[in-house]
Amino acid sequence: MNSIYKRKVVTLGQFIIERQADFPYAKGELSRLLRDIGIAAKIVNREVNKAGLADILGDMGSSNVQGEEQKKLDVFANEQFISSTEFRW
Repeated sequence: MNSIYKRKVVTLGQFIIERQADFPYAKGELSRLLRDIGIAAKIVNREVNKAGLADILGDMGSSNVQGEEQKKLDVFANEQFISSTEFRW
């Protein structure tokens, strides 16, 4: 059997929790940021998987700061990552 199939699968959440113990002086800010990025990635992944059904493919009808045509999926992903990483106090 190939060694790649013998490796233990570790989720992002498990990795963060396991590594936090290595830094007892940390406040958990990086852990929260990584968790938030992971959640945004899952949301974007879900939309990519149903992209044809969700009308998220194609041009947005606007340009970015470099003058390139924006794509609907790019705009959606950007909004998700910004939303998930905004600090809520």
